[in-house]
Amino acid sequence: MHILARNSPFLPMKAVKCSEMIYIIGAGPAGRMAALRLAEGGKDVTLLERKAIGGTCIHDGCMLVCGLNDVARSINTLSFLQKSGVIEGSAAVRFPDVILKLEAVQKKLEFILERETKAAGVVIEYKAEAEIRDGKLFVNGQPREADKIIIATGAGIYVPNIPGNDLPGTYTAKTIRTMPVLPKRLAIIGGGISAAEFAYIYAAFGCEVTLFCRSVFLPALPEAMMKAVRRDLANVTIKYGTIEQIIGKDHVEGIIMDGEKIPFDAVLFATGMRPETSLFTGMAKNPDGSIKVNEKMETSIPGIYAAGDVTGAPYFTPVARLQGFAAADAILGHPRKVDLEQFPYTIVLGLDYTVCPSKKGEEGMTFSSPNIAGPGSFWHVADGSVGSMHLTVSKNDGKILGFATSAPDTSIVGTYLGYLVRKGVKVHEFSPMLEVHPTPDGMYSMIRLAADALDKE
Repeated sequence: MHILARNSPFLPMKAVKCSEMIYIIGAGPAGRMAALRLAEGGKDVTLLERKAIGGTCIHDGCMLVCGLNDVARSINTLSFLQKSGVIEGSAAVRFPDVILKLEAVQKKLEFILERETKAAGVVIEYKAEAEIRDGKLFVNGQPREADKIIIATGAGIYVPNIPGNDLPGTYTAKTIRTMPVLPKRLAIIGGGISAAEFAYIYAAFGCEVTLFCRSVFLPALPEAMMKAVRRDLANVTIKYGTIEQIIGKDHVEGIIMDGEKIPFDAVLFATGMRPETSLFTGMAKNPDGSIKVNEKMETSIPGIYAAGDVTGAPYFTPVARLQGFAAADAILGHPRKVDLEQFPYTIVLGLDYTVCPSKKGEEGMTFSSPNIAGPGSFWHVADGSVGSMHLTVSKNDGKILGFATSAPDTSIVGTYLGYLVRKGVKVHEFSPMLEVHPTPDGMYSMIRLAADALDKE
């Protein structure tokens, strides 16, 4: 979720209204940010949305995982404290109520986003089936005249072509809320971020979770963090191999992997994303079907732009927002390049795992340490499960090349430190910094340690 104030410094000053008409297809993060930017720039903007404002982030992605993870972490925290002997009792999930109340919160988020977007002067059309045929816009089959168009339709969930993938009892992030009861045995297919996050959640809910990974599990994380990940997923069985078939007559009964039949009550696909571009013809596309754009986020058809997941990986909400701003800025006459060579991201399990990898080809000195005690991690000092910190710096000038940190709340630290890394900040520039205390993330101390170490070189 992302909300901008009317006087946000991220938006240009209000300009005089003009007659140029701009349509944005898709009211997710990329489309909405583009609409707000353009409206502040004095443009007439209409958002065309098939379903509801907010896109995958609000409904089937970030906020869905946040809501479920909050419950899962609470259950696991209470269990840990009970085992530590400091509280009595335990907690169990009321799954139907979780889904019911989660959807109510999502509806409130929709209301907030819609109110803000309309207040900025953006028109929103719902139930708008938009397509582009050789450069021409059609809405619900009828042509529309448009001066500029931004395509921001996001990406759909990819489901591999496995026999039985449509049996009742198979789910994706889009349909998981229709699960009537928690399955006793849940198979999760996938080895990436979403698969790991859902595995943590449903194991905490009491399911017997098995995660099926085709090759490498969580390649987005450095190996130094995997010990903590395995601890977070201690109640999850991870199997490597290829699923040959999902079996069952009227409902999922199990899977077949490498010739072995394994019983399950439900299957969740967390197998990645695919851009939704079938309704847009006449423009250049990449091999994966995503829309090809230039540095101005413009497609091969002049005046038509694309932003967000529809342009392909990495499928992160902050990237989509930034591309939405960039597409709008290009239309407003001050284009800027979206640099995706290096950016931070977070995986949410029992801990947050926030990573900002070094750029390709950059090598430096890496400093590593357990993380520190703070809110959410104090009681975990006893068993050492406080997370870890890893900082890579240039030996020549102390420039921070990348970092990885895990603790209860590292995404905030990662946001600002990631920005500074992209700006080329050096460890010695942090010497006068006054940190906030208490905090469960000690990256500030790691940076000072690195500065002292370089001074002794």
